[in-house]
Amino acid sequence: MNAEVFSRMEQGFAVTGLRTARAELAMVPALGGRIISLRSRRTGREWCWHRERPDWLWVSRPGDDFGKGPQAGVDECVPSVAACDWRGRKIPDHGEVWAEAWTLDPAALAAGRLSASVPMRISPLVFERAIHADAEGGFVFDYALTNRGAAAEEFLWCLHPLFTIAPGDRLELPPEVAELRLNGGLGDRPMNFGDTWKYPEPFPGVRLDRLETPGMPRGCVKGFASPVCTGRAALANDATGDRLELKWDAAVVPYLGLWLNRGHAGFHHVALEPATGAPDSLTDAVQKWRQFATVAAGATVRWSVRWCIA
Repeated sequence: MNAEVFSRMEQGFAVTGLRTARAELAMVPALGGRIISLRSRRTGREWCWHRERPDWLWVSRPGDDFGKGPQAGVDECVPSVAACDWRGRKIPDHGEVWAEAWTLDPAALAAGRLSASVPMRISPLVFERAIHADAEGGFVFDYALTNRGAAAEEFLWCLHPLFTIAPGDRLELPPEVAELRLNGGLGDRPMNFGDTWKYPEPFPGVRLDRLETPGMPRGCVKGFASPVCTGRAALANDATGDRLELKWDAAVVPYLGLWLNRGHAGFHHVALEPATGAPDSLTDAVQKWRQFATVAAGATVRWSVRWCIA
């Protein structure tokens, strides 16, 4: 399906987007290629969360604390999510590309693709993402990571989409997911690094699939289903008919992170996070959990995520 390319301004930032009969996607290249809006054109549902303030976008600098950034919508985290030291490098919080200004490829844009290549400052890697519409009116995110170095490089890539939560929303994870291994969290129950919770009901009366956390209306939790055999996760609402589903090849991207915030810092949002490794720190992923991806010297690895919007 062909998509209409559009442009507009938001709080002084240039926005470029794609519009199909089913959905509309808007990104800000200058803010790390952040997707600031993903909207169903059938129901009007806005899936991208942002702070409830008029100036909810601002520039972050490389090395900034992600928590002090806008946190709005969808970011890309690579080669780590948590700040860490790896191979003598200080990898910043949420990785090296979310706080960089991206430049869209004009030739790809003319062909209806939002495509950018982002060389990293610290790691010898180049990250690429290209977005186009699919035949059903959703979107496909195509990724490539190239190693410019002389040795193989371990890495984590994690999709970081903060989605809105509406009454009646429910979570659908792959059928084989029976537990989550915790990265951490806050609440009225212990949430220690490496703890294992049953899914979907880790404690009586607490249903993660209903977007509930211990200690509601406050608290948050981050955990991983790892590995998954089925590359699929969704948020759905039976009352409104809204549905957002992510699909990917689990042979290439075998991990799924779940971030659920029900009141920490006053925020309510959920993230479905396909990932090439776990937990959030590349150092921990390699040395402790031993769940990570590798790109050979001079090589490129590729993967895709399909976004289906009802």
